[in-house]
Order: sequence, then C-alpha cells, then structure tokens
Amino acid sequence: MICRDVIYWAGQFDVYTYLMHAPKLKPKTGGSKQRKRQRKYYNQLCAFDIETSVLSYVKDRSGAVNPHAIMWVWQLQIDDYCTIMGRTWDEYKVVCEEIDRACSERDLYLVVWVHNLAYEFQFLSGVFRVEPDDVFAVKSRKVLRCDIGRIEYRDSYLQTNMSLDAFTYKMGVAHCKLTGTLDYRKTRYPWTPIADSELAYCVNDVRGLVEAIDAEMQLDGDDLYTIPMTSTGYVRRDVKGAMWPIVDRMVKPLLPDAVLYTLLRSAFWGGDTHANRYYTGKKLEHVKSADKASAYPAAQCTNLFPITPFVMEAPSVARLKYDLRCRRACVMRIALYGLRQKYSWWGFPYIPFSKCDTCADPVLDNGRVLSADYVVLACTDIDFDIICREYEFTGMRVFQLYSAKYGRLPDKLTDVVKKYYYAKTELKGVKGQELYYTKSKNKLNSVYGMTAQKPIHGKVVYDGVTFHEMSVDASELDDELQKAYEGAFLPYQWAVWTTAHVRRSLKDLQWACGRQGVYCDTDCVKYVGTVDFRSINKELKQKARAAKAWATDPKGETHYMGVFEQEDEYAEFMTWGAKKYATSYRKGGKITTTIAGVNKRIGGLELQLWGGFDAFRLGFVFRLAGGTDLVYNDDPDVEPLQIDGHRLEITKNVAIMDGEYTLGITAEYARLLGYRMECIEWSV
Repeated sequence: MICRDVIYWAGQFDVYTYLMHAPKLKPKTGGSKQRKRQRKYYNQLCAFDIETSVLSYVKDRSGAVNPHAIMWVWQLQIDDYCTIMGRTWDEYKVVCEEIDRACSERDLYLVVWVHNLAYEFQFLSGVFRVEPDDVFAVKSRKVLRCDIGRIEYRDSYLQTNMSLDAFTYKMGVAHCKLTGTLDYRKTRYPWTPIADSELAYCVNDVRGLVEAIDAEMQLDGDDLYTIPMTSTGYVRRDVKGAMWPIVDRMVKPLLPDAVLYTLLRSAFWGGDTHANRYYTGKKLEHVKSADKASAYPAAQCTNLFPITPFVMEAPSVARLKYDLRCRRACVMRIALYGLRQKYSWWGFPYIPFSKCDTCADPVLDNGRVLSADYVVLACTDIDFDIICREYEFTGMRVFQLYSAKYGRLPDKLTDVVKKYYYAKTELKGVKGQELYYTKSKNKLNSVYGMTAQKPIHGKVVYDGVTFHEMSVDASELDDELQKAYEGAFLPYQWAVWTTAHVRRSLKDLQWACGRQGVYCDTDCVKYVGTVDFRSINKELKQKARAAKAWATDPKGETHYMGVFEQEDEYAEFMTWGAKKYATSYRKGGKITTTIAGVNKRIGGLELQLWGGFDAFRLGFVFRLAGGTDLVYNDDPDVEPLQIDGHRLEITKNVAIMDGEYTLGITAEYARLLGYRMECIEWSV
C-alpha cells in the first residue's frame, strides 16, 4: 500500500515553514566548551535517495560512445511525516535552498542519511558546489560524510555494514525495501510516468531507512550527536569505555614506535583461505564441513597475547631459539634459504606469496609458496612454528627480532566480548528480542574489525572533481603515530596475534584432516570421509570453560566459543581455488556458488541452466550473475540531449553496467594442476 497522504511532489510542501517550527536537538555530551563548538542539529531523521537509468548510447563531443546515467526521480524523507519527491535536479535545488534558508536562520544543520552515499555523491557533486574540506572519505570514492550547504549527508551503509534490504528487514520496520519490484533494465526519464509499484519502491527506500535508523537509535539510546558513523563504532565505544581506566597503566606502554609498527604491519596476515590442489576441478560428493564458532572473539578470550612492551633483541637465530624456548611472544623478519614443503602430498601450504618481501625462484600453489630458493618475510612466533612444521629449509637468517611476555588480555576487554556472545546466544529465537539479538550478533562480529583497524591511515583528498589517496610518508610516520596514540585504547599487536591464533587453530583441524582436507576458509575446513576432531574440541572446550567463554541458548544447549561445529553435509562440491566453489545439499538439487564477484543465488541458478556441476568448468562465463561494473564520469563532455521533445542535460554521474565473470585460473596454477591453457577456453 502507498501512503499517498504523506507523499508531496516538489513544490507542494513548504519545507521552509516546516523547518522553522521543527524541534532542534540539544547536545547531551561533553562540557560547555565542547557544546559551544559542536554544530547544532534538527531533531529530525531524514533520508535521501535517487533512482537512475543508464543511457549506453551517449556520444561525447569527440564522438566517443560511453555509458552515462541520469536521475529520473529523487525522494527526500522527513521523519515519518512526509516524503518529498521530484523528477529533476532543479526541483531538488529549490528544496535544498529552502532547507538552507531555514537552517541558516536558526543556525542548525539537517542530517540526511543516504544508503551508499558514494553513489549519490557522484551525482550531487555534479549539481551542487562541494568544497574539498566538506567531504570526509575513508577511501577513494567511499564517502562517509559530506556537507552541501546546511545539509549534512551521512552514509547509512557504512554505518550499518548491511544492504538496505537486510537493514530494514532486521530492524523489523513497517516499510521494508521492496527488492525485486523495480526493473532496472527499463530506461526511464524524468518525464516517464511512474507506476504505483515503482512509486511504492521509491517511497519504501527512504521511509524504511528512516524507520530503521530510528529503531537502531532507540535500541542503543543514541541521538544524532552520539550515533556512531560506522558499524565498528558501536563496539569501539563500548570497548573504549571499558578500557579507559587502564589505558595509561596497561595500554600506553605497549604502543609500538614507527619501526616496530612497520614490522607488525608486515606480520599481519589475514585468514587462511585455500583449496587443496589435489581436489581442484573435481566434483566431489558427501563433503563435510566443520566451522569454528565465533573464531575471532574466541581467540581473544581464550588465548595468550603479548602483554608487556616489546623488547628489541639482537637479531640472531640463537636468540630467536632462546626466546621460543622461553615461550615469549616474538615478531620477526627472517630469511629462509632452500625452502621446501616437507610433504609433497600436503594440500594447504601456509606461506602467502603476497606476504613475502622477497621470494626467489618460487613454485606457487595459487598464491601459496611450495618452494623457493630464498624467502624474506615478517611473521609471529605462531606463524614460525607452523612454517617449521610444514616446511624444511637449508639455512636461516634473522634481520629483526622483538619479544614480549605472553599473558591474558585484560578482563576489561574480554568481558565486553563475552557480553556480546552471551546476549547473542541467549536471545537467539526469543520472541520479541529479535532486535537485541541482531544488535548483539552484529557487535560480536564487529569486535575483530575494530581491533584490526590501523591507528593511522593515508589521507583521502577530494579535489572538487575526483579523489586522491595520499599515503603516509615514512618520515612522517612517527609524528602520525604520536597523534593517533593520543586517543588509543588498544595496541595494534593484539590484532596481529588474533589472526595468528585463528590460523593456528585452523591448522590443527587441517592437520587432523590430512589428505582428506578439501578446502579451508578462515574458520572452517571442508573434508571428505570421516575425521575425528573430538580431541581438538575437548581442548577448545576446556579453554572456553576456563575463560568463561560459553553460554546457554533458550533450549538449554550450551555453546562454547571457538569449538568446531559440524555443519550440514554437501551432496556435491566443486572448487577451482580460494573463494571459487559451488555446492549443493542435495544431488541434482539447488546449487549455490561462492565466487568473488558472482551473485551466490543467481550464480547457482545460471549454472543449473547450463547443466549444473558439469558446466562449472574453466572458461564458463557468468552473464546473469556476473555482478556489476561501475563507470565513473567525473567530467562528462556531452552536449544536452534532445529526447521525446525534452532537453536532457548529462551531469557528473556513475553508470552501473551489467558485468560478466569468466571462471578461470592463472597460467601458473594451471601448470601446477597439469592443465594446458589453450585447452580450457570453453564458454557458453
């Protein structure tokens, strides 16, 4: 149903008069000086969105044909009071002028949420004058916040880390996103009539967003001054508040200087994701999967971390061996000579080629080092132990070595993590607690992301047309770190050790699977046959009990952080490498794909259309599920178009084009697998 009584077309609603009488929001944080410096906001929740069409036939003045996008409708939601809609940028300019006039007279700002502001910003910055200092971007073209006049646009996608569909659904709002009801392939213009279903789609996008933001703020007791700008901001706020009493005593002494920080950055490895090359390209049946429950939170609650300041050691093999015997936490930069994998049958080599400073004459397994004459890399003592178990080498040299004492993370930190875990477990499936469950689950999943944030980032500069990422110069690193450390409440090394512990735990299960291991991804191992990992889980449960990292769900079942849980068995499974596999829970049944750049659901349907797993071969082209490509037009040199008797001006835009994905592997990986590239260029 469309609530037509709350829809106003541009010119029908006097936004100036409305805002002149709208309530303002009083700051409730900080001292009097901070409140005087802080900008004042209207106590209004607003959202903005546009719908666009791609014109693929547009010629620029040089005669070149490029795709361009045009806006054919915009909608501005003001609280749950009304939805203002228009068809042209000129109409929106008039509304913004009225907003600016009211805001200026009352010395207030209007916050407007946009889901994926990066997209709308590309259009807005071509219509309005946007000053470089008014744009805050976290990456190139990834705008978190920007000011245009007295309107402060904020990105709700970065704030939630969820699609609008998922966000409105999980918040249980009345106007969820109407996914699938608008055909984006149809070309529409600002004069194209809008059907009722299309109108409902447009309204729900902004009205549902306002409702979802409102529900989220009520859940956390936030307002427009206190609501975090990013999804990790919620966890950051909780952890910072918990850690603050011990920051000076425990955290400040641990903060690394520029040299140590650079080494820690190099030693920071991500999750272990790899396909066993001996199963690559083969359709398997009855593939089982064991997943580690809450892997990153469990690592922080149940394992040991460096808790004393790192001491720079004399870089020698003898000193490293001594520190390892003393069970000290070590971070090092080492060289390994004559590196070879111990067992040729082992399918999960550990060393990533991308983490090597130098790698001479390597033999690679899809990005992992099988052998090399000479390797230089940075790692922790945990990584070094895994390397020694899986590789042999003829010589070794230590270039840098730091060590510290191991100990438990402070209770102030782990208590916050466990609080999220308890809430997520105890509220699962409880009627009326869906929002609290969702929020606790999101916070638990965000803990690692918060701890792994770099203390310093390169600057992202907007020059009025496009973005430029400026890296931090080595000569400025010390000064930048000191600035960042003024508000620091966690040392970076704890993030480095978190990922190392998760990789080590995954290795335990990989080794238990042996030749039967098929695929691994950060917190799970897929395997064939029968694998007994009860002894691994027994040890993990003991660690979880000791750390009180367990909770009971509403059914009375006890769940332990970090144990491996048996997932449903795949009837069919096939992989072509990391993040590149297809699965089915029933033979001949529905297929799901997990391929970077390919829609999971549509990818499976497309495979089934062409023969199922038999079609999942190198060279297969995903055309329906191939995702999208973005074509940015920062300075379109296009004459106004004359269409249907209307004049259409092309402004700065970004065109979303249907993309294709061709299933493939590198020539190097193909040689390792025994394929000839000229034999695998099949496509449909």
